[in-house]
Amino acid sequence: MSHASLRTRLTLLIIAVMMAVLIPLGVLSYRRELREMNELLDGRLAQAGRTLGVLIEHSGALVAADPASGNTTPAQLRNAVMVSVRNRNYEPEVGFQAYDRQIHLLLATDNLADLPAPTAEERGFRDLTRDGHQWRTFTLQNRAGLVIRIGERYDNRQDITRGLILEHGLPLLIGLPLLALLVSWAVYRGLRPLNLLTAQLAERTPGSRQPIAADKTPREIKPLIVTLNQQLERLEDALEREHRFNADVAHELRTPLAATMIHLESAALAKSPLDTDFGLKSAQQSLARLARRIEQILALARLEAGAASQQQTRLDLIAIATEVIEELAPIIAEKDIAFGLVHDLPHLYVLGHEVALTSMFRNLIENALRYVSEGGQVEVMLDRTGTEALIDIRDDGPGIPPERRAAVFDRFHREAEGSSRGYGLGLSIVQRAAQLHGAELELRESAFGHGLHVHIRLALAEG
Repeated sequence: MSHASLRTRLTLLIIAVMMAVLIPLGVLSYRRELREMNELLDGRLAQAGRTLGVLIEHSGALVAADPASGNTTPAQLRNAVMVSVRNRNYEPEVGFQAYDRQIHLLLATDNLADLPAPTAEERGFRDLTRDGHQWRTFTLQNRAGLVIRIGERYDNRQDITRGLILEHGLPLLIGLPLLALLVSWAVYRGLRPLNLLTAQLAERTPGSRQPIAADKTPREIKPLIVTLNQQLERLEDALEREHRFNADVAHELRTPLAATMIHLESAALAKSPLDTDFGLKSAQQSLARLARRIEQILALARLEAGAASQQQTRLDLIAIATEVIEELAPIIAEKDIAFGLVHDLPHLYVLGHEVALTSMFRNLIENALRYVSEGGQVEVMLDRTGTEALIDIRDDGPGIPPERRAAVFDRFHREAEGSSRGYGLGLSIVQRAAQLHGAELELRESAFGHGLHVHIRLALAEG
């Protein structure tokens, strides 16, 4: 049963329930009808006995007249009248006896003629055995003093009982197999939504985010489909996060690796031991930043997957921006551009995740550095207004046309005018970090006349 199909289980359970209901109902109905039959036959037997008494009472040949008339009384009869019973139809199964006041036999059928006369305690309904047969008898004494005993063999009642058993049992014997077939067909029809669901899942292409339609499904299956859609959505999110993680690793590690290579090349080309030591020390620092970057990428991946349990902490945006700028200092120096961090606040605290905010600053500054020409300018401004912190990063690069600004947040999107290092992942990482903090992210025209201005607003930490 544990390996049976759902259709088989439902069919067997429904048949079992039907049998558990129909069989007791059939037994109760049979017993009720049997009881009513016995009461009806007993009533007919009693009515026949009273009718026989009335007939004998009004019969001139058997009932005595007044003694003064000189007629013979029943008590003076020497022999009782016997009624022959023919051995056909149901005649052998019925019989009677009639007695006068003195319990002298007046009239009897030959199948009950030799029964002893009934006593006063035997009045009413009684069962007795005669010649191997069970009899049901009724004895009464009417107003004329006649004692009538009328009987009926149980054969007739047994025939009726067998008929009742056949009447109640035959429909079950014939109907249950037919019901099993009909129930099996009905269960098959009822389970069609599950078959359709199975077909939809079989036809579903890998990576598809199209939810399974639940509009025309039965009410009982809708929670299953809703849960299944949620599970499929989570699975697709997990697969997408895995792909994003692989891309983020390649994207995020490129800058510290490049900085390390620059320092190593500087150390190799240095003409003095002091310059060599400085280059090697800088390379060592870049490798330390590389290790930290790897740790941050893993932490960001855990945050995206919802696996991190830490709460948001109080962070200083100015300290985070300063640290990122120091990390990117070799690249800034190599680009030979005007770079500035502008703020007039000692601190700018927000509640957030350090890994995500650091990644957001790094990618925004890197994108600005990537697109400005030699001698260009990049400006990072931090400020506050009311209960919000403001982050503005501006450059004088080629910028992004307004009609294409929404598309640059798509993963692996690259502007046609850009180089092969264009907006492939950076802004998508920035958008995810902003979404993680409930921040507003907007791309604007740069105040330098051309270029890009990234404007971010996020809530300040209380206190």
